[in-house]
Order: sequence, then structure tokens, then C-alpha cells
Amino acid sequence: MFDPITAALIGSAPPLDGLDLENLPKVLTEAFADIVSARIRLRGNVGGQESPELSKTLHELRRLAATHEAYVALLPDRDNRTAAALVAALAHEACLLGRKWSEQDRSRVDGAMLSPEISAALLFLVAEAHADAAETAKRIRSDGEGSSAAERTLLTSIRFLAQGRIHTIGALEIPDLSDSGEDHADLALQALLLMLLNGVKRLALQLSRRDDVPIEAGGIETAAAIFLRVKALCAEPIHGVFPHGDPVFSLFPGPLHLANLLLSVESNLVETALTRIPTPGGIAEDGWWRIIRRMARQRPYLWRNHREAIGRGYLEQGVSSAISFPTGGGKSTLAELKIATALLRSEKVVFLAPTHSLVSQTTRSLKN
Repeated sequence: MFDPITAALIGSAPPLDGLDLENLPKVLTEAFADIVSARIRLRGNVGGQESPELSKTLHELRRLAATHEAYVALLPDRDNRTAAALVAALAHEACLLGRKWSEQDRSRVDGAMLSPEISAALLFLVAEAHADAAETAKRIRSDGEGSSAAERTLLTSIRFLAQGRIHTIGALEIPDLSDSGEDHADLALQALLLMLLNGVKRLALQLSRRDDVPIEAGGIETAAAIFLRVKALCAEPIHGVFPHGDPVFSLFPGPLHLANLLLSVESNLVETALTRIPTPGGIAEDGWWRIIRRMARQRPYLWRNHREAIGRGYLEQGVSSAISFPTGGGKSTLAELKIATALLRSEKVVFLAPTHSLVSQTTRSLKN
């Protein structure tokens, strides 16, 4: 199920007692297969029950997801954070496949928790698995009864972020706080969710820019600064409970955990933004910016293999390259970037394709 590079990344996750990292890619593959086959057997059997083996598999996957998600959220500076994020996201995704969905189900972030599909989409972003993040984001359902406008809009913004629709995030309106009467806790929760929404909108703005201008130089407050303020507001010490014991805190665990995950996303995602590609040699900055700004509306994130090629001078004049990625690995993105550099240098490009259908597809793509 996993290519050698992904398998190696999974195998570099944080070591845990009783967890065989060397065989973890195989374990995850078998878990996906078991869950899918079990769901096919139960399809249409309303009264069907999970087998003990499937229940055990889901239980172990939930433990795996929770543990590695904690590494990502609480220890953001770990060297193997990307691997931990990928393992947690894959375990969440497997559990979501094994979940029985109903029309009444909706995603939620409340004072105590957030739904696993939200965590999974954000963890895939941390792991730079952008295609998986976009696919998982389809499960984030922001509609349904019992949700506030703040929660619905925040979940919509997270779904758009995972799907790379960063320009759509900017068009989302910030809803007003809804008056909940005497329920001050609910009002505080809505205020925290609106702050997180502002942070996601600010992150989308950062991903649309060439660089970050410090506030003192007339720039904007970064998304990270907003998420850190949410963290500070979500935890308040309560004094005098245990005079000589451990401190006690009043918490909003749901927004706190979401802020931690978004901080991890922000630290990784800005580095992967297409808009942050340095201008290749021999090209005017304004011309390059016009090209990549237009491309970023459709594909705002660069994959790890893209950045490696660019880092090796792929976009520089006179550099020849042989690129070999699997289907869906992003060859077209790199080809279009290389073509853009040639056109901006007033050079000509010959594009050879082996089939008529591919000629038509490439023609449409390059015309856009």
C-alpha cells in the first residue's frame, strides 16, 4: 500500500513500547484491508455487529492515533513530528473507514473535543500529504443542528485549507457572536472559535503572499501569533485548590487542542507554499509573481519532491533534468513551472507527448 519513501517515513515515527516500527507499514496496510472487507460484508445488514477482531483492530488504531497526535500537538519541535503526524492521520483515516455514519452525524469542535476527521485532515497537512488531506476534508461536515455560526464557519475554513482553496477562505465572513443568555461558557467558546477562524484566514493570507512583513514594519499579525493567544486564553490557573500540590487549571480542551494542531500546520504549510518559490535567475520578479500567483489559485502547495527538485536548481536556465514520479506525483506542476521560466526568458518550448489524448489534455492545461 505504501511506497518505499512513505514506508520509511512511517518507520521513523516515535518509538513506543510494544510497537514494532519496522512492521508498522504492514500493520497499517492490513488494518485498512480488514476494515474495508468488514464494512463490505456488513453493508446492507443493519443489525450486523463488528467482529471481535475488527473491534480489537479499531481499538489499537485509536490508541495509535491518539498517541502520535499528542506528539504532534504537544512536542512541535520533535525531529520526527512529520512521521508522527502521518501515522496518526493514517490511523484516524482507517478508523473513519470503520465508522458507521448517519445523516445526523456532523463534525464538531466544542469545549471538550474535536472530531477525528478534523484532526486527520490537519495531521495530513503537517505530514505534507496534501492529496490525502484534501480527500479526508470531504468528511468534515459543518452543517447540522446544534452548531453555532462560529463553529460552522471555522470548520468550513479548515476544510477549504485542507483542500487548497486558500482564496476561498478569504471570502468567508466572520459571524457575530450569538447571544446565549446566561451561558457564559458557551459565549467564551464561540469567542475562541472566532479567534481560531481569524487565525485560519490569516494563514490563508500568508500563503498568498511572497513573504511575511513584521508588524512593527507595517505588516500583519501572523497566524501563529493568533493561535498562541488562543492557547493562552484556553488555560487559566485556579489558585488555592491544593496549597502545596500540583497546579490546577480551568481548560477549554477542544479549542486548545485545535490551536496546537493549527500551530503545527502553520509552521509546515508556509514553507510548502507555491508563492514562496524564490525567483529563478534571469527572470523579473514581477513576471514570476504573476505566474505563480495564478498557479497558486489551483495548486497552492508544493510537495516534498517538488521542493527537492527546485532546490537542486531545476528551474535555473541550462539545467537539464529527468523527472520520474508515480501517477499523481506532481510531474505536471513541475513541467508547467519549468515552461513558465522559459517563456519569461523569451525562450521557446517544445512539449512532446506520446498519445493524442495526452496532447489534448496538455494543451488545455497550458492554455489555462
